[in-house]
Amino acid sequence: MKILFIGVFDREGKSTNVSQILSLKKLGHEVSGYNYRQKAALMGNEGRDKDLVSTIRNRNFDLVIYSKCNVIALQTFREINKLTKTCMWFMDPLITYNQEIREKTTAVDYFCCDKENVLKEALKINKNSFHVFEGYDSDIDKPHNIKKQYDISFIGNIYGDRAQIINQINKPVNIISDAYSRKHALEVSKSKINLNLCTASGASDRVYKVLATKGFLISDDWYNREKYFIDGKDLIIFKNINDLNQKIEYYLQNPQETQKIAEYGCKTVQQFTRLNWAKQIINLYDEIK
Repeated sequence: MKILFIGVFDREGKSTNVSQILSLKKLGHEVSGYNYRQKAALMGNEGRDKDLVSTIRNRNFDLVIYSKCNVIALQTFREINKLTKTCMWFMDPLITYNQEIREKTTAVDYFCCDKENVLKEALKINKNSFHVFEGYDSDIDKPHNIKKQYDISFIGNIYGDRAQIINQINKPVNIISDAYSRKHALEVSKSKINLNLCTASGASDRVYKVLATKGFLISDDWYNREKYFIDGKDLIIFKNINDLNQKIEYYLQNPQETQKIAEYGCKTVQQFTRLNWAKQIINLYDEIK
């Protein structure tokens, strides 16, 4: 199949879209990337949109996949949908599922999202909407047999109520905001406890990446988590700050239990790879008429 993937790409491999393109290629498809932000910087939004339509018209793609693609005009989505089959991939939480993205959901053949609460909204406007896990990159997110250096770490950016929660933790938390690609797995492997703080009732790919790296994960809960991960078996869920502090203290004192949970979580998460993401996108292509 000949696919155009419209997203954001970099040479350093930090972009999830790079991993997704590679996964589609592993399935034997011919995939081209179109960096819509870079093109807009060179041509302006209007010029980029014209170039995008022209590219698709001239190269006869079987499928166009949009990765969110905010600021591409709605009319451009509609023009492209007349030329070929289209799919929108949306990985973000419900709070960012705004009017622009909702309108574009109606302008594609099928819509795939990582968050189940987003799916509930999308189904109201496009019956061909599906839950597809973003997952992790099995070539990058692997365990490393290295010495633990941190008691607790949080890998990610601090916003929302995250600072308030971290400031109430009784032990120091190592905050790592620059761990991308292979560095992420290294930092997970250095940590006795990896902390996850959800936003907007959804888990980020941090959950998959930590578990795949055989990291021990403590997280607050998220919508429908129990369908996929078992509290106390794959990871640990905390209810409030007092519960979190108690669980941190307990698991720091019981490393054999943390290792057992981390190993089980690693086995469970194997079904959520980027390759499986790519397979589902293609399987849905075949199903949508």
